[in-house]
Amino acid sequence: MLTAAIGTEPRVADTEAGIRVEADLPTELTEAEHTAVLAALATADHFGHTLTRTAEFVWAEISREATVTTTDSPDAAYRDLLAHTTTCGSCRTGAICPTAAKLVRTWRETRAQGPAC
Repeated sequence: MLTAAIGTEPRVADTEAGIRVEADLPTELTEAEHTAVLAALATADHFGHTLTRTAEFVWAEISREATVTTTDSPDAAYRDLLAHTTTCGSCRTGAICPTAAKLVRTWRETRAQGPAC
């Protein structure tokens, strides 16, 4: 999603705490690109925007704990989100997709409740 929004590949680092993604921002973003960047960042556990004298980039972190939880236990909300974003034309091009936003909210709420026993 982030690649489609900004047109360049983000940097990905696998850390002890989880996965960190950083993407340089172009000088100008259209409203649609800006919304797509925010939608992509909203899927992470932590995210932000860094502006220095020499660089401007957004970053997102996905904790290892959350990754293990969502991949090791059945998570219907996550599967629904993945199924949608991999097949939706809007999501694949980085356009605004209200369905994806709704699925992200549902997935985050489900994760916050913890795994089902």
